[in-house]
Amino acid sequence: MGEVSYLAYHVSLIELIALNNEVPGPVGIVYSTSPKTAIGMDGRTYYVKGCNDAIAFAEVCGCRLAAAASLPAPEAHVGLFGEDWYAAVAEVEQKIQNVGPWLNSPAGIVNIEDLFGAIVVDCWLGNDDRNMGNLVGTPAGNRQIRLTMIDFEKSKTLGVNPTFQTANLNPIRLWPTGELGARLRRIVLERPPRRYLDSVRSVTANTVSEIVWAVAREVPVVTWGESSIDVLVRRAQRIQILTEEIWPRN
Repeated sequence: MGEVSYLAYHVSLIELIALNNEVPGPVGIVYSTSPKTAIGMDGRTYYVKGCNDAIAFAEVCGCRLAAAASLPAPEAHVGLFGEDWYAAVAEVEQKIQNVGPWLNSPAGIVNIEDLFGAIVVDCWLGNDDRNMGNLVGTPAGNRQIRLTMIDFEKSKTLGVNPTFQTANLNPIRLWPTGELGARLRRIVLERPPRRYLDSVRSVTANTVSEIVWAVAREVPVVTWGESSIDVLVRRAQRIQILTEEIWPRN
């Protein structure tokens, strides 16, 4: 994969003109970060979370890093409302929030490999919060859907003191939790998708640095950007080992 300039292709800051109500989760799922909807100056709808904190930083960086590794993830910016900074994640159009029925028959998901690719990317980011509530679908025709992965704010590589957090992360927690984790164990691929292992390894230190600093410069509380870059680069080099630690053996 060629080098991509995320500073060139992403505007890091977007002004929000209205904050609306909190977003309810799917049945049985409670969002811990209390996201709200917002309207941007560009007229688009955004989901916002965090406020002048590590959550805002981790969510925006996580979405952008996932996209750099070719995972279907939404566009994310730092959203400015008044004097406060939020993570502003663009709404997935025509979204289907409850994707559970399609998981009963994986043939109904046109990009099922990307769902297992999300586990590889979560291992890289140290994101231990993958569940049914942070997948959304969009219609793909023939009663099929295409998945997009959302919610990266709990990525340990992007939180405060990433070196300590990732060193103390239990690898078992990087497999999806709850109903999603149980379903994926029944249909698991024999090995982590090679395409995603290669894709994570191909995200260069320069690209990681550009993504992290483009966001960190807009969220003043972030003092750990260099540590995040260091941990991400090292985990990318070890991605096969990290994923094989948690991959089920049939």
